[in-house]
Amino acid sequence: MHTKWLALGLIFGLNTATQAEIALNESADSVVSVLQQSKYWGLIQPGTACVEQYQFLPSGDVIIDSNKEHVTGRYQYIESAQGFNLPALVISFETDNLGVDCGGNAVNQTGTSSTSFIKKESNQKIYFCNDNLGKNCPVYLRPES
Repeated sequence: MHTKWLALGLIFGLNTATQAEIALNESADSVVSVLQQSKYWGLIQPGTACVEQYQFLPSGDVIIDSNKEHVTGRYQYIESAQGFNLPALVISFETDNLGVDCGGNAVNQTGTSSTSFIKKESNQKIYFCNDNLGKNCPVYLRPES
């Protein structure tokens, strides 16, 4: 009798773990698929009329145009192991034409990376946050035509 309960407990335990993994994968897939749905995403920064354009390609490549700057790289979406933390979007920069960006900077980003935490408000507004709890989210992405 104990063996049957133990076996059932293991089956239900594995089933719950599998469901949690599926939910995490669906969450990651949904944010990434939303980013890939629009050809361009505009990064909106308070205090400037300049809009950076991001392209998130299904291959994992990203293309960013900011004023006169053109940057390419690779992006990776990383789910948090703790459900209360936001997922991270890591961009590793591969090329940079050294043009002036929306912030007025001409810094070579080649070989560097940036990490932002992603807070999806809707399919029309995805925040880039500086912290994993989503309390400091100064900029957001919106689909551009």
